[in-house]
Amino acid sequence: MKKLYVTIKILGFLIVGSIVASCNDSFMDRYPMAEVSPENSFKTARDLELYTNGFYENLPEIKSIIEKDLVTDNVLYTNIPVEQRSNDRVVPSDVGSGGWSWGTLRTINLFFDHYKQCTDLVARDKYEGIARFFRAWFYFDKVKRFGDVPWYETVIQTSDVDLLYKSRDSREFVVDKIVADLELAIEKLDSKRASDQINCWTALSLLSRVCLYEGTYRKYHTELNLQGADVLLEKAYKAAERVMNESGYKVYSTGNEDTDYRDLFAANDLHEEEVILGRRYSLILNKMHNINYYLTSRTQKDIGLTKEFVDSYLLQSNGKPFTSKTGYATMNFYEEMQNRDKRLAQTIRSVGYRRIGGDAILLPDFAAAITGYQVSKFVSDVSQDGDGASYQDIAIIRYAEVLLNYAEAKAELGLLTQDDIDKSIKLIRNRVGMPNLNMSDANQSPDVIMAATYPNVTGANKGVLLEIRRERRIELALEGFRWDDLVRWKAGKLLEPHFTGMYFPSLGEFDLDNDGKKDLLLYEEGKEPQSSVSQKVKIGGVIQLTEGDKGYLIGFKDSKKKFDEERDYLYPIPMGDLLLNENLIQNPRWQK
Repeated sequence: MKKLYVTIKILGFLIVGSIVASCNDSFMDRYPMAEVSPENSFKTARDLELYTNGFYENLPEIKSIIEKDLVTDNVLYTNIPVEQRSNDRVVPSDVGSGGWSWGTLRTINLFFDHYKQCTDLVARDKYEGIARFFRAWFYFDKVKRFGDVPWYETVIQTSDVDLLYKSRDSREFVVDKIVADLELAIEKLDSKRASDQINCWTALSLLSRVCLYEGTYRKYHTELNLQGADVLLEKAYKAAERVMNESGYKVYSTGNEDTDYRDLFAANDLHEEEVILGRRYSLILNKMHNINYYLTSRTQKDIGLTKEFVDSYLLQSNGKPFTSKTGYATMNFYEEMQNRDKRLAQTIRSVGYRRIGGDAILLPDFAAAITGYQVSKFVSDVSQDGDGASYQDIAIIRYAEVLLNYAEAKAELGLLTQDDIDKSIKLIRNRVGMPNLNMSDANQSPDVIMAATYPNVTGANKGVLLEIRRERRIELALEGFRWDDLVRWKAGKLLEPHFTGMYFPSLGEFDLDNDGKKDLLLYEEGKEPQSSVSQKVKIGGVIQLTEGDKGYLIGFKDSKKKFDEERDYLYPIPMGDLLLNENLIQNPRWQK
């Protein structure tokens, strides 16, 4: 049996994936080629271009980006993810399952094994930089998921027994390699801006992301005794600072505070002044996705944002916490939508919501959002609502993230000044007309709810750090950051409570938008009264109210939720791979 496993593993390492080519420089026009022989390829600049074009297909699709938030405290949908049900989590059985897969890395390393066959030194540098970026991207995902992982920088052959059966390299070693790859990429890549191409700004932005993640991970996961947090945080803010000072990127704004944030994500074409790296789609080229359908259809996952997430948006007029208002917890929908950070009404269906290109005022659809807080971010016009009918582009790295990385890293190091805030957080808030963050005020009077949410944040910069975390959650909502943020901040316990939605003081009919017309009925299962309202929600079974006949909408109330802080920040290695390679050791507290 062991020989069979070995054979399977060797074959897996030796399979050459498909290679992607293009007719021109456009990301949209890359297409699969037949398998090529390395000895006869990699000889010209065009060969290197065609080969590295295939790496771009490893970037995340729009749906996978949004789905990363589904396992977090931002979202309640028609299931409780296993990440929030520690007792139900199991170790995958199959070889290469559960994310422990290496085929993409083999394709990248095949490039490194052969690219020096090209005699064009300028081209070699450029495409080496692109390959190093993608290898760093690959390994960053692996480190986040598994911690220690084996580092490979060459294609493994059947005779490479030591490599085939090597143990995991330390997290510190692999992160050093990731950083080195990105620093070399920065040196070798040009500065020409193009949102669908890797350049030095892309690599600098990823370096700031990697170093912020790992620096804060090491700072807050003290039980691991990992060193070098401050060194990484310094690299994070310095990389971000170079982008800020030298790249020419800016926060997208036309001056329309009510729509600019929305339009950044719903536009058919990337807003290249802010989007550092994105993925393009096209109706003409039939390169489509289904995000409108996913977020609006009643047949999908009924994704609703949580009450706690909605409460995190500040008051528009003075920038103070919404939770500082008397009675905030039991306000009706209309009341809680008033005087809020304008990103809220551009992220969910708020009072007065209209679809892009439409005139009709629409209420939240409770059949498509279990909490009542329905996502509107990313949703474009109705012509793209069909399954696979959407073609708006998607941002993967934005300038706003770089600004947030800069502010957080400097705050963690105790180096943040009000001037730093003015050239980072202020620019993000300006887009929606929000008051600037005042560092002194924040540190003098930290928000009590935020302080309770993140009890391990301490020190002189406690208040401003908490507000930067709030800003990050709001600005980057549903862009795939929240899980990583909770992990690096060691905040997994935030996943244990049952997430809730809108508050209702009773069963019965409600006027959601305060227009004098009842538009929602909540009724007890089996006791539906006569009603002419447009929406009816049955209370009982999956959807309940927290106090029976009143309270917050809640799903799966009787389900058990748990996050094991000694185990669940990392994922397990599959059983098949542990059997195959006896030098692999399972992550702590995961059973073999």
